[in-house]
Amino acid sequence: MTIKIIGQVPEVKRIMTGLHSFDRAFINADGDIGFPIGKGIELFGQTHVGKSTIVYSLAGMIAKELEGNIALADFEGFDPNFLKVVLNNSGFDGTLYYIQRNEDEETLDELMSALRKTKDNYCVGIVDSIGAISPISEAEGSLGEANMGRRAFLMAQFTRKGMKLLRDNTRTLFMINHAYPVIGGRGMQSPGGEVKKYLLSIRIQVKRKYVSGGYEEYPDGSYVITGQVVKNRWGLKDRTFHLFVLSGKGISRELTAVYDCLVLKLAKKDRVIKIGDKSFGYLKSIVDEARAGNTDFFQPFFELLSQHQETETIEDQEVAD
Repeated sequence: MTIKIIGQVPEVKRIMTGLHSFDRAFINADGDIGFPIGKGIELFGQTHVGKSTIVYSLAGMIAKELEGNIALADFEGFDPNFLKVVLNNSGFDGTLYYIQRNEDEETLDELMSALRKTKDNYCVGIVDSIGAISPISEAEGSLGEANMGRRAFLMAQFTRKGMKLLRDNTRTLFMINHAYPVIGGRGMQSPGGEVKKYLLSIRIQVKRKYVSGGYEEYPDGSYVITGQVVKNRWGLKDRTFHLFVLSGKGISRELTAVYDCLVLKLAKKDRVIKIGDKSFGYLKSIVDEARAGNTDFFQPFFELLSQHQETETIEDQEVAD
């Protein structure tokens, strides 16, 4: 039976970030991999996980790929020098439009206005963060006044406007959010209401990688993020990934490649990191190589992942045959 669809169906655009497990976390039933862009994305996690660092890194990668600019609606405050370093490390070389107005509604409206201005080519918008938004009615009310639902109503309006704006698949909207335990239940909840949850195309939960004795963190402050795609309208959900964040730099493709090789057992770690019989030294020294920008040092790890990808493709084809 042949199914014929009448009308123009928008193509799902994807970019390959070079982050092995991350790109594959968004795979669809046809085996297409890569991070879907031109969508509404919520990334949420607990305090001090590294949410902003991750989103700034991803935003830089997307803007570089599309040769566009970034608009940031800031509700929490940030270090501009750190942001420049993270964006530069992602390969971004463009304009960042910083938006912060007296009222939070005005800030959100200005972000929408910036994304509409095609001549300025703002292809990525960022809301940082939903949990810090305070509507006018809440800000002007007394501390004891009941304010439940006001932020959710504001975010419902904003999300509907944003999803309509994204229909042409040329812009991506990131919404950073905090997470807290569900009262009297299990799992994590994020503020901002239910409407944004079913309107946004992709929702990603992130947390620090936990190992026996505490979080996996290194002497220089670098750390590993583990993430789960809890909603993916353009592919499979509940897929997991790992990202290695180099302290003060953002997501490191090189260190993420090392970590993905360890997770996939393509490399092994005893006291040192090894591929076969070849030793690459202690992980601390490998982190130093990444900080020094020695990209050649990491080529064996990228080659391993590339070979593993080819093997996966061959196996998938054999199953199809």
